[in-house]
Amino acid sequence: MTQEILPPLTASVHVKPAGWRFGLRLWLPLFLLWLLLIPLLILALPLLFVGSLIFRFNLWRSLRAANGVLAATRGSQVEVDKRDTSIFIKLH
Repeated sequence: MTQEILPPLTASVHVKPAGWRFGLRLWLPLFLLWLLLIPLLILALPLLFVGSLIFRFNLWRSLRAANGVLAATRGSQVEVDKRDTSIFIKLH
């Protein structure tokens, strides 16, 4: 049994408005978003540590659980169909 530890690094988005022959396909590099959020997390760690002391929860277990939730979203597919457009998103 293997457990993923990385959050989704890329996303494929396919948007097809009604009346278009072909849709618009986009590749979004989510790893750039994670690179921007890591320094914010590092800056927030002292506040999270104080909060863990006040509310008595295990900070490292909470961070590990949050990472597990993010890692579980890899491979997710979301498809939305409406009358005038359809959107398909896949996380890699």
